[in-house]
Amino acid sequence: MIENTIIYEQPLNELTRACLRIEQLFFQMDHQIKDTSALGTRNIIAAIINMLQLLDRPDLKAKLAKELTHQMSLLLRLMNTPEIDQEKLQALLKQLEDLTRCFIDSSKKIGQGLREIELLNNLRLHLASPGGGCSFDIPIYHYWLNQPDEERLNTLKSWITEFSTIRSASDLILQLVREGSKSIRKTAEHGFYQELLDPQINLRMVRVFLPHNVAAYPEISIGRHFLSVRFFEPIILGRPTQYLQHLDFWISHCNS
Repeated sequence: MIENTIIYEQPLNELTRACLRIEQLFFQMDHQIKDTSALGTRNIIAAIINMLQLLDRPDLKAKLAKELTHQMSLLLRLMNTPEIDQEKLQALLKQLEDLTRCFIDSSKKIGQGLREIELLNNLRLHLASPGGGCSFDIPIYHYWLNQPDEERLNTLKSWITEFSTIRSASDLILQLVREGSKSIRKTAEHGFYQELLDPQINLRMVRVFLPHNVAAYPEISIGRHFLSVRFFEPIILGRPTQYLQHLDFWISHCNS
C-alpha cells in the first residue's frame, strides 16, 4: 500500500511495547543463527539472555492471555460476514484459542526449561558486565564455543524452540494490531503535526510512514487528548534540528 517508506512504531501500552521488543530479539536470532562462528553463537546467546530477562515479568502471561481473548472477541463479530473468508477466520480463532489456553493452563514461567540450565544462569550474571563471558569468566562456556558448529547449532535451536509459544502469540498480536488500522496521509507544517484524540479510544500503537528518500525522522508524543509528531533532520554526529519544511507522511492509529 505504501512503498519505499520507513515505518516508525510508537507503542502505547506495556504489552505492545513488550511484543515489539520480543519481535526485535527474534529478528536478531533469525539473523545470527545463519552465522555458525563462535561470535555468531555469542550474539544468539546474548539475545536469548535478553529474552529471558524480558520474560521475567510475572504478569506477562496474564496480559498475553487477556489480549488474545480481546482479539478473539473482535474477530467473533465478523462471523457470517459475507466479505470475510470464514475458513481463514475460523483458523485464526482456533490459533488464538490454542495460544490463550497455553498461557492459562501453564503454571510455569515462559522459557522455564532454559532457566534451569546452569550455563545460561551463569551467563546471565557475567554478560551483564562489559566484555563479560570471557574464557576466564566461565571456562565451560569457552569450551562449548570451541565445539563443532553443528553441535552448537543443534543446542541453540533447541533452546530457541522454548520460546515458540511466546513468539507465535507476540507475532499474532502485532499482526492483528497492525492490520486493524488504515493509513491516512497527513502534512506536517514546518516539520510539526498535531491532532486531537478521542480519549475513549484505546490506542495500542501509532505508526508513522515516511518516504525513504526524505532526510527526516519523527519523534512521536502522545497524551490523553493530543498526538504530536515532530520531525527532525538526522544529524548523526551533532544535535538534530527540527525539519522546517512542509512534509507529507502517513499515519495509522492502531486501536484493534
